[in-house]
Amino acid sequence: MGVQLTPGTSLTTIEGKSVLFSVKTGESYGLNDMAAEMLKLCLEGGVDHAAERLAQDYNAPLEEIRNDINELARDLVQAKLVRLVS
Repeated sequence: MGVQLTPGTSLTTIEGKSVLFSVKTGESYGLNDMAAEMLKLCLEGGVDHAAERLAQDYNAPLEEIRNDINELARDLVQAKLVRLVS
């Protein structure tokens, strides 16, 4: 499963913090460092790619990482900042 930013949404860094901003709604959503890394990897290569990479980089259980990514994706979909693609 892949992740894409919704049209009009950008991921930017402001004063060292990653922020999603929607020009359509005017809403912004701050991401902590881990959430930003998860999202960037998902945008790069999908959820599986992100989970495998983070599990390897942090020596963490793959399913735990995948669950965290899925939770982040659900939150961002609900906020209409990303959409899931197959």
